[in-house]
Amino acid sequence: MRSCRFGRFAAVAVAVTVAIAACADGQQPAPVGTANESTSRQPSYHAEHDSIPLLSAERINSLPPAERAAWQAYIARSESRRAADTAAMNSELRRIGKSAMVAAPFAAGLEITKGMTPAWFATDSARQMAENILSYQAPNGGWSKHVDLTRGPRAPGQSYFSENVRWQWISTIDNSATTSEMQFLALADSARPDPRYRAAFLRGVDYLVAAQFPNGCWPQVWPLAGSYHDAATFNDDATTHVLELLDDVAAGRIAFAPADQRASARVAVDHGIECILRAQVRVGEILAAWGQQHDPLTLAPTSARSYELTSLASQESANIMRFLMTLPSPPQRVIASIEAAARWLEARRVYGYTFDFASGRHDSAGAGPVWARLYEIGTNRPIFSDRNGVKLYDWNQLDDRRHGYGWYSYVPASALREYAKWRRRG
Repeated sequence: MRSCRFGRFAAVAVAVTVAIAACADGQQPAPVGTANESTSRQPSYHAEHDSIPLLSAERINSLPPAERAAWQAYIARSESRRAADTAAMNSELRRIGKSAMVAAPFAAGLEITKGMTPAWFATDSARQMAENILSYQAPNGGWSKHVDLTRGPRAPGQSYFSENVRWQWISTIDNSATTSEMQFLALADSARPDPRYRAAFLRGVDYLVAAQFPNGCWPQVWPLAGSYHDAATFNDDATTHVLELLDDVAAGRIAFAPADQRASARVAVDHGIECILRAQVRVGEILAAWGQQHDPLTLAPTSARSYELTSLASQESANIMRFLMTLPSPPQRVIASIEAAARWLEARRVYGYTFDFASGRHDSAGAGPVWARLYEIGTNRPIFSDRNGVKLYDWNQLDDRRHGYGWYSYVPASALREYAKWRRRG
């Protein structure tokens, strides 16, 4: 879990994995509601699944009047923001005499780690990275993912995204995007104060607040991109990272944040916690855990990519529980949520295996505990799937998704150790 708790930093680092830069011919922006190209190009892509409209006008119009009005205003704000972002890029293209964007250079992502001291943030290398980050902040205030931030600043006419030149993934909280860039800028400012870093960070706060659903959760992509990207997204700890960062703002751990933004961040965090509590799945009368993604309107767990089936998710649930345990003087509802999640995780331990991302699962007598990433709701059996979306109960039956995905996780082990300490303190 990537921590955004600024008060806890002793040392930090930046690790950016660099891959070959991608470039493509100019294309028109994809319409809202279509599948993301990285999804549609995968083997066994199913349009009926991956393009399902979670926030259709029909669904929103079926809501009670007060909820309907809030969601209609939210959708209108998203569409207005998307139009403004697109207009800004079109204006930029006209200035340089181009008709289409070119892709940004590709990288696995930006990660804040403990490998470099705060002194590193005072170096020219850190300052150049900060300059590059500033250049890739989208007009809406967010950042995209998979951009190589070591290759220099964004050039005029260059997309904010690297995998294609459609208007996709321009700003997202997936893969720690936006929150990592904001965290970097705050740390850089603490070492070498720069009003531009602070201004960009605060624009990021406004972006995160604007992206929040009326019910308090967050979509994976905003302005909205359609399909499963519009779900309430806990996958890869996206919402948890947002809540951690906004809680730092609300609590005053970001010293340069003005009072009005601290107040808006506090409202957003409180609203987000409420959404987390409402989304926690009950199986019968028993409170359990969370899925990777939840329906934005009903908050029922739902599927994401074709191989990420509707389920309960151990890693995401563990990190939600971790965040809730950081809250001072939590009310009884929060305590009950934490305790239920811990009980569920404690009962889901798996033994006899080791797992690593590159080579997969290995039988190892006495090894463990480890947790399957996804569990079938109701039976609590570990489940897996290839891109065809067929549910499997045995990792060994996987084919095209056998490797390169985190089918098992060790994260709940450390979360449960923290839970044991939390209980003793309580």
